[in-house]
This record gives sequence, C-alpha cells and structure tokens, in this order.
Amino acid sequence: MSDHFQIPRTTSQDTQDRQWTRAVPRATRRAPKAGRRVWRVGAVALSATVLAVATAACGAGGGTSGDGAAAGSDSPSSASGASPTTPIDPTTSTAAGGGSRSPSAASEPAAQSASGGTRTAAASRCTADQLGISLSAPDVGAGNIRYDLRLVNKASGACTLQGFPGVSLLAGDGATIGQPATREGGQLGAVRLAAGGTAQTTLHTLNKGIKGSSCWAAPSLIKIYPPGSEDAMTLSSSKPVVCGDTFTVTAMRAG
Repeated sequence: MSDHFQIPRTTSQDTQDRQWTRAVPRATRRAPKAGRRVWRVGAVALSATVLAVATAACGAGGGTSGDGAAAGSDSPSSASGASPTTPIDPTTSTAAGGGSRSPSAASEPAAQSASGGTRTAAASRCTADQLGISLSAPDVGAGNIRYDLRLVNKASGACTLQGFPGVSLLAGDGATIGQPATREGGQLGAVRLAAGGTAQTTLHTLNKGIKGSSCWAAPSLIKIYPPGSEDAMTLSSSKPVVCGDTFTVTAMRAG
C-alpha cells in the first residue's frame, strides 16, 4: 500500500468547508457593527443623564436667584429691602435698622449732658473791654489786710475767667509803685460769668510794723490785667497801701 494514500473527500465536505470559510469573515465583520450599536445606545443614555442633571441644576440656580430675598441671601436687595441699583445712604438709617438718624447727630455728641438736659456751648474768655471793676472795703485781722477785687461782666453774653490776674499799683503820673502782686494759693477752675455776673480775687498785704516798718506810697490807680488778656483795666483807688513788701493776689473765683 502506498504511503501517500489519501482518503477521497466528498463533495459535501468541500461544500461545508467553503461555507465555513465564507461564514467566518462575515461574522467578524458583523461584530464591530453590533459593538457600534451598543456604543450608540450607551452614548444616548449618557447624554440623556447629563441633560437631566444640567436641567435640574439650572432649575435650582434659577430658584436661588429669583427668590434670593425670600431665602435670606446676602444681596443688597435682601439686606436692605432696596433695589441693588439704589445707593444706600449710611447716614439715614441706624445699624439696627430701626429708625433714621440725622448726619448731625454723630457730629454733635455734646449737645446734651449726661442727665439728659441741654448744655450750652462753652463761653469765650472775658476781655478787658467787657468787664467792670470794684474794690471791697478792707478785711483786717491778725495783722493781715485783704481786699476783694471784683470783675463784673458788662456784656450781654456770657464769658469765662480762669487763672490769676495781673495787678499793679500806679501813682498819679502812671509810674508803678513797688512790684506787681505775686501769686498766692493754687490754680482754680474756670468761672463762667453770665451777663451781670461777677468773679473776684483777693489782694493781700500786712499792717504796718508786722514785717518791718516801711510801707509803699499810697496809689492813685490799680492796674489789672484779666487772666489771659494783654489789655489792662484801671480803677481809681488809694488802697491798698502795701507794708512789709507783702503784696499778693489769688486766682479768680466765683463772686
């Protein structure tokens, strides 16, 4: 028997082999088409999902912007009740939003006192041309002589005096007698003089013989500089006669 003996193939087998050969490429070509159909279905489903999410987000955002005032948003319209384009004047409303206040309310904190009563503005300093002068009778005691020198406000408005006046004694020819008065005691608070009101200071000297035996000549004028003033006033007087080189003046006080 020959080694190359082959079993004869039937016609039906050849037909089956050709059909199988043709069937494999067709199946292979149909597989990608099926995959593309699956991909298209998935893409459509994904697009629908994204569209639904975007629609929901837009709806939520529209509700926030449209109802911001009702939901308590931080926009100017919800905070103040005014249109966002309307400027808000900070001087017309209080921080608590209760009532209005005038711009002058913040600039006039001193218009009332702590007790609730009104308080007048501070009076200006009294000047020499609005004051009058008078001298009291001497107050003698224990070797000391004192005179109260009073200043009266002749103006129609109030004024104040604070501090020590300058006081000198003058002769008839205007020459200064002795030395100007030195200060005695401490500084005092301001004295407010209404129209016609008075303030006073005390002139002090000694009786003759208490401190030496010498005395100054009797004056013809008393020259006074009100506290803080460079303008002097004069009063015709033969008193005081200074002895013991002692001549002092106190700070102004209420008269």
